[in-house]
Amino acid sequence: MLKTCFFLLLSFWPAFAFAQTDLYLIKDGQLPYAGRTQYSVNVVVEGKVSDTRDFFQSFMKDAYHASFRSSLVSLLNLKNNSSNGLLTAKQVSGIGISSRPVDLYAAFTMLTDSTTEVAMFGGFGEKTFISPDLTSSEYKKMRAVLEKYAPAARTYYYRRQVAEAEAKVAAIDKEKEKLNKAMQTTRDNTAANLKRIEELLGQNKTNAQKLSQDSTQLVGNAQLREVGQAEVERRRERLSGVEKK
Repeated sequence: MLKTCFFLLLSFWPAFAFAQTDLYLIKDGQLPYAGRTQYSVNVVVEGKVSDTRDFFQSFMKDAYHASFRSSLVSLLNLKNNSSNGLLTAKQVSGIGISSRPVDLYAAFTMLTDSTTEVAMFGGFGEKTFISPDLTSSEYKKMRAVLEKYAPAARTYYYRRQVAEAEAKVAAIDKEKEKLNKAMQTTRDNTAANLKRIEELLGQNKTNAQKLSQDSTQLVGNAQLREVGQAEVERRRERLSGVEKK
């Protein structure tokens, strides 16, 4: 059993070490595009692919006025099934990479449920691509773009984490308020019921007293009737005696 746990720990250790050491570090990379391997600048960030793509587009537009869009051609050229598409920005100038307009590409690959690898590469058209050997100056400047992006991505991720935690707390507070209102309503209903019960008990007491009085009067009424009935019988006898004379 101990040996099994040890081997399981060893199997998970690379992923753990990767998560601890490689996040937000800029590294050189390669990926297939346009029928050959292209050089890229890579960084692993925290977050899902969809969120990472959205922030990357927002960051590049705000920081460099570069608009990245999805391209069907790019999706077909990128032979990477684990990647969630490719973003492209054509003929970008004023970004500090080159004096000439450049085409920039960004691929996003899910590594785990909570980490995404961003791979950025570029070129001048579909035949000449930026590489660390032939266009080292442009490659270093492209690397500088991701070096600026990485800390912004980290800040964005943790802001989202804080916002999600705050939203959960707000939802709990809302549920608490709802429960408190429901409990107060129940308390009010209980108090009203107890008051009504007290009123009914008082009314029952009054009714019992009245029943006792009526019962007493009923007995007296029966006695009076009995005396009255006897008087009726006596007078009838007198009447009968007078009529016979």
